[in-house]
Amino acid sequence: MIERRDGATIGVITIGSCDLAVREALDQLADAGVPADFLRVRGFPFVEEVRAFVDEHELCFVIEQNRDAQLRSLIAIETGVSTEKMHPVLAYGGFPLSAQHVVESVLAKLEH
Repeated sequence: MIERRDGATIGVITIGSCDLAVREALDQLADAGVPADFLRVRGFPFVEEVRAFVDEHELCFVIEQNRDAQLRSLIAIETGVSTEKMHPVLAYGGFPLSAQHVVESVLAKLEH
């Protein structure tokens, strides 16, 4: 599932249980003047839209509750997209993902 926002040059990719926190974070980022397109991966193997989504954006943030960034790795392996275009945002401390964690991680990366 892909959702677009006017003026977005970055993308956010997630899967499964991260969905609600990421959607909340996208609204907060938009309010802060950082619109981002959204892709929720729903299955594997990936459809062509996953590669196209990454290719369309300057940078994508891959949000997942996994220490090893497996989703990011699988996207790179299966689509051939460089991991340089995908910045991992990982939450694996045993607590549910928060929108604030996503917002802070995205803004910190964009400031560099």
